[in-house]
Amino acid sequence: MTGPRPPSAVPGARALALALLAACLSLPPNAHARPLGAQGDDFLYQVEPGDTLEQLARRYTLQAGHWPALQRLNQIGDPYRLPVGKVLRIPLSLIPEQPATATVIHAIGRVTADGRPVKPGDVLRAGQSLRSAEDASATLRLEDRSLLTLPPGTTLRLQRLQSFQGTGLTDTRVGLDRGTLESTVAPEGSGVGRFEVRTPATVTGVRGTRLRIHADASGSRHEVLHGGAAIEGPDRTEQRLEPDRGAAYDARGVLLGAHPLLPPPADLRISRDGGQRLDFTPIPQAAAYAIRVTLDADGTRLESSQRVAGPGAPIHSRSGGTRYVFVRGIDTLGIEGRDAILAAQSLNTGLTASDGSPVLAADGTPVTLD
Repeated sequence: MTGPRPPSAVPGARALALALLAACLSLPPNAHARPLGAQGDDFLYQVEPGDTLEQLARRYTLQAGHWPALQRLNQIGDPYRLPVGKVLRIPLSLIPEQPATATVIHAIGRVTADGRPVKPGDVLRAGQSLRSAEDASATLRLEDRSLLTLPPGTTLRLQRLQSFQGTGLTDTRVGLDRGTLESTVAPEGSGVGRFEVRTPATVTGVRGTRLRIHADASGSRHEVLHGGAAIEGPDRTEQRLEPDRGAAYDARGVLLGAHPLLPPPADLRISRDGGQRLDFTPIPQAAAYAIRVTLDADGTRLESSQRVAGPGAPIHSRSGGTRYVFVRGIDTLGIEGRDAILAAQSLNTGLTASDGSPVLAADGTPVTLD
């Protein structure tokens, strides 16, 4: 028969157990798990100690009775003993939504919302329509920190602005009637909820982070820089785009072509002989080039934009300070390629009117101060 344990062994074991319990209780709530964003139509959640399906259903769907649906979807045997670290899917359709907003964080020139001029700090809501004049631009920030940049000549409708309660994810749908939308979706890695862009002929579901869409009377062009996208035409056929690929559609939503983006131009430099010009090595496959001047290295605070045939384009800034020059090739389908970036410390300063628009000479070129 086994004798009693030594007196010193019991307190030691008990002390160790208590220490381990205290350590577990002292961990922050997200030490083992955190919301992981979304994938497709599901919110992703990583299980932490003590979680049950009933508790998670109550927390995210506000109805504990949804736990059987979560059990079936995730193939869980015991709803009260969830494997710590397991990634659970919670359908976004079960998570209540609430109205969200977009905030203007950058505006140059005449940008209007429902016909009224906007300025940084203005808060926008679903149903509003934005327009940027041919010499204006703006950037909006959504509640999940996503950024939407409107270059010159863009009309954008905020069709849906919602957020999924308790997840940090947004449910956004915008309509791009004309112009360009450059988006940086969920840049802080919180995951993409639902983000959809509609042009007159296509619907694009964003699966990743950086995307450009252009729309005009001839159709639309779509370019994925990071992440992915799924584009759907009127016939419901889906075209998936991976990073560094683009696609072009005609005005009826018929796919014209999909292929890798053009590489960035090489050897960017500013030449000051006979004026201030931007030079670079041409790309053989490029039919034209887009030049953007921005206030930030991420390219989200646009100051000016122009389309040129090749190197030697005049370049200027509206005010002093460091500027970032982005140059990308445009192929024969109108798909814009990857950017080459040049940090410029001393561009010529362009004269501007009181609304921030440039002062133009008789030939239409900006007036600058050397």
